Order: sequence, then C-alpha cells, then structure tokens
Amino acid sequence: MIPWFALFVWTLVLELPVYEYGAASRSRPWWHMPLVTLALNLLTHPAFTWWQLETHPSSGTVLQAEILIAVVEGLALLALRRELGLVRSLVVAFAANGFSYAVGVLVFALFF
Repeated sequence: MIPWFALFVWTLVLELPVYEYGAASRSRPWWHMPLVTLALNLLTHPAFTWWQLETHPSSGTVLQAEILIAVVEGLALLALRRELGLVRSLVVAFAANGFSYAVGVLVFALFF
C-alpha cells in the first residue's frame, strides 16, 4: 500500500499544475481542479500502479499504457468539463500524463 500511495501522491503533485493551467476556469472555485485531478487519477492510477508493480512491464509497454491512460483521463475530463471540448481535454490530459511520466522516468534513471 505504501508504494502505491507514494506514487499516487507523486502523480497528483506533478499533474495538478498541468491540469490547473490547461483546464482551470475563473468561474469555478479554487478547489475544483484539485478535485478533478484527484478524480481523474483515482480512475486510472490504482489499476496502473498495481499492474506495474506486479508485472514489471517493459518501458515500451508502460509507454503504451500511459497513452491509454491519457486518452481515458482526457475523455473523463471532457465528461466533467464539457466546455473544454474534446481536443483541449485530450491535449491537457496528454500534457499532464506526459509530464508525470517524463519526470518519473528521469527520477528512476537518476536514482535507481
């Protein structure tokens, strides 16, 4: 449970600023995007982290899974925030997940 929680918090910390920048609205309260980011990651992160920790997939397979996760989160973001539109929802989700993936790869390369 501790590795999952640490990875989950790490992902939230990295992705929240991207979601905030790309999808925030001045007409919504300050806590809206943190809740949206939490919901999006609760949708995808538990299964992904369990799969990754249990099966030790190749880096290419992880990249494919990250692409799928970005699509799922982009569609979920669209469902939560219709006014963003499909393209913007997908771009923001790909940016958030790409950023957290890249930082994770960098940290892993430097410290493990």
